[in-house]
Amino acid sequence: MSKFAPSDPRPDRPEDFDPVWYLQAYPDVRQSGTDPWTHYDRFGRAEGRQGRPVQALELDLLLWRGHEAEALPALRALLETGPVLERAAAGWVLARWDHEHQSPEQARKAILTFYADPVGTRVISHPGPYLLGVQLCLGCDDRAGAETILAAGIERFGPRPDFDLAGLLIDKAQGVPEAGLAARLLRIYQPRDLAPVQIAEGDGALFDRLQADPAPWSGADPASLPLVSVILPVFNGAGGLPTALRGLQAQSWPRLEILVVDDGSSDNSLDIARAAAAKDPRIRVIAHERNQGAYPARNTGFAAAKGDFITVHDADDWSHPQKIEMQAQALIAKPELKACLSHWVRVSNDLDMSRWRMEEGWVYRNVSSMMIRAGLRDELGYWDRVRVNADTEYYYRVIQAYGPRAIEEVCPGLPLAFGRSAPESLTNRSATHLRTQFRGLRRDYMEAVHQWHSRAESPADLYLPQVPETRPFRVPEDIGLGDPQGPQTDYDLLHDSPLLDEDWYRLQNADVMHSEIGAVRHYLMAGARENRDPGPGFSTGGYRRAQGLSPDENPLVHYETVGRDQGLDPLPCFAGALADTTPEEAPRVMVFAHMTGETLFGAERSLFGVLERMVQRGLCPVVVLPALRNTDYLDRLLQVSAAVEMLPQMWMHALRQPPQQTVEAIRALIGKYRPAEIHLNTMVMDAPLLAARAEGVKSVLHLRELPAEDSALCWTLGADADTLRQILLERADRFIVTSQVAADWLGCPERIAIRPNSVDEALFELPFAPDEVLNVALISSNIAKKGLADFLAVARIVAKAERPIRFRLIGPATQDLHLMQPLPENVEFRDYAASPVAALEQADVVMSLSKFAESFGRTVMEAMAAGRPVICYRRGAPPSLVESGVSGFVVPADDTQAAANAVLALEAARFQLPALSRAARGRARLLQEQAMQG
Repeated sequence: MSKFAPSDPRPDRPEDFDPVWYLQAYPDVRQSGTDPWTHYDRFGRAEGRQGRPVQALELDLLLWRGHEAEALPALRALLETGPVLERAAAGWVLARWDHEHQSPEQARKAILTFYADPVGTRVISHPGPYLLGVQLCLGCDDRAGAETILAAGIERFGPRPDFDLAGLLIDKAQGVPEAGLAARLLRIYQPRDLAPVQIAEGDGALFDRLQADPAPWSGADPASLPLVSVILPVFNGAGGLPTALRGLQAQSWPRLEILVVDDGSSDNSLDIARAAAAKDPRIRVIAHERNQGAYPARNTGFAAAKGDFITVHDADDWSHPQKIEMQAQALIAKPELKACLSHWVRVSNDLDMSRWRMEEGWVYRNVSSMMIRAGLRDELGYWDRVRVNADTEYYYRVIQAYGPRAIEEVCPGLPLAFGRSAPESLTNRSATHLRTQFRGLRRDYMEAVHQWHSRAESPADLYLPQVPETRPFRVPEDIGLGDPQGPQTDYDLLHDSPLLDEDWYRLQNADVMHSEIGAVRHYLMAGARENRDPGPGFSTGGYRRAQGLSPDENPLVHYETVGRDQGLDPLPCFAGALADTTPEEAPRVMVFAHMTGETLFGAERSLFGVLERMVQRGLCPVVVLPALRNTDYLDRLLQVSAAVEMLPQMWMHALRQPPQQTVEAIRALIGKYRPAEIHLNTMVMDAPLLAARAEGVKSVLHLRELPAEDSALCWTLGADADTLRQILLERADRFIVTSQVAADWLGCPERIAIRPNSVDEALFELPFAPDEVLNVALISSNIAKKGLADFLAVARIVAKAERPIRFRLIGPATQDLHLMQPLPENVEFRDYAASPVAALEQADVVMSLSKFAESFGRTVMEAMAAGRPVICYRRGAPPSLVESGVSGFVVPADDTQAAANAVLALEAARFQLPALSRAARGRARLLQEQAMQG
């Protein structure tokens, strides 16, 4: 079995369902308060939702973003041995990849795996795999397989033009006469009452024999209609130009001008255009003396266009005769629209589908077809002077200026144009290939585009002259046309900075990987403000603290403009209270800390206890902090350490080794401090273990996770629990765990010490004096996986019993909590408490209802130390802390009725609360003493 896949191959079993991920993935489920498994079982599965993350789809993101060395082997393994859903998803992902990389038989085998089990096809909810399957089977002379796949696609999604095109391919493969092929084309347009497309008789390419004859115009007086200008740039396009002109001349729209802009062609394109103009007064020809590029040619036509509406038509395309009419009518019908566009399909000369990478279908949005009101020429100006993607830029420029509703798509899903795909086109050249929209020139260009757009405060700021004196934003030289670059912006500065690592940033930040925002743009927009690090060599939060920068200042911009020249440290070190302690007085130990957010929770508070015990034992800690997002956290660390070093670190992942730069930096720190041991406060960072092994220093891992019962963590780390266990056993020398549950999972007692988390001694002195109205609290980070919905469900059950019990949510305001508004009347939001004492002063009873297995349950321990009875689920380690019926209650996991019954029992037997309190405090005292040993 693949190490990247869950162990249970049955997608319809609860064991193959991840409630934490399901809650995180679907905000509406969080908002509903429904138990995640109940929702999935009753509704989600039928709606096509996934019950857990699909590893293959995550690998798909990596595959096209330059990480194929890691992603491809994992995908191949999933295809062979993964569970049904993973095999299906891997089949889809690899079929696209292998098809693009000219491995047709391998691609066909992959896509057939997608259909191997009906359950697996749920993983993709669009027709793309069926269309690709038809194409791949036909490419391998498997016509029967193609027909079977097409029938399955139609059965699932119903008739649609894409399937008619797939039928066309099958007919061609079977040698159906051209009249039969035309019948397939007829099916595409007939349901829309559009002119049927036919194939004219002759010997030429099928593409060049496409034709359709619309009915004569019977609408308003043509003189009263808006004039539509069609710009047709051409450069050495004599082969396709007659077809393009014929399609435009057959347009049903009666007021039309066709502006052919010859861009210095060396073939007879100009002659063809002039000959057509001599016969058709609607055609005007403009000739460039030398080749300038496709978009300067468009701009020439744009400047000369007289129409009320203006659009573009490429010289190697053919348009349905009602395309212009459909788009013009859309603008007339909705005066609020600034532009509209139609859909198309890209095909070869023989009408073989040729979309370079299958998405949801062959028919998709044709940005080049955008028809605009002529007023936009004065408001937003001209196309950008680059080699590729300027039509996409203009599309997003309109959206940035006027909003997404300013553009409408006409007849979506219906191909109103056929685009001819040529191997020598810019879209198929390696440097500017369409795949570079994921990583490379096209993506770099579009990132710069969006950054320019985001700086605009009004449409006027986005105006671009036909030939600007300087470019509005910088672009890669390979796609520029030699125009002077504009002044350097912060975006350009960071784009060129060696300290901002695009790949590292995406891998470190899953939200950025899943978004359409690049690393530089994200860091400028949000990352720096959130103290995210741009790469392994720069600490945003650490540099901000060291240089006293305000929250609005960008630390990396400061470093590149000021700090580098001044020799400031991009990875600051902060001296701690023990800085003057010599190694002879106290041996050094290096401790790698958790990253923290704006608020401190269990893992961070546990680290303070670890450091304090080290100091008590005569050791001198040096702390290495992976990121700084909470300065109070740093200040507390400095109180119990000789120094705090800042070093960004990436979470471990089974697919890849940690960055060598990070390993070498840790080795340098080991050389600097000569620690006797290194300690890790978490399992999710592996660079310290590798560096320690390389330097011959003993390593101690403080295991605070429970992978065996945390499938979300396994998914994040890219391996199943058994594989993660093996990795840890190979890399760490010793382990400190917080519970027997975690020790049992590791299964190496000779290398393990069990040390429960210590808690604040002040908790043991906290009075226990329940209010007349019992206060039941959930003390947590207030995210869905902590059982927010279950806590509210318990409150509702208790409210129906009409008992005087108050429920308190103690923790920060979160999006998950916002989604669950309004709260029941018997629930109070009490906000985040800065300390455990401050939190527990507000509680008489504490509930622990996590939807995942906690490896210890620090909040449970703190509650017991404060003498608060605890009600917890039978999941993970908390049941080993609570003695049911003695210091609280342990109830079945996810059973909100049982949890509510426990609350009602405590309220009904209030006279027993003091005894429960004493038992809880006594149990906590024993655990505290165990925690303080050694």
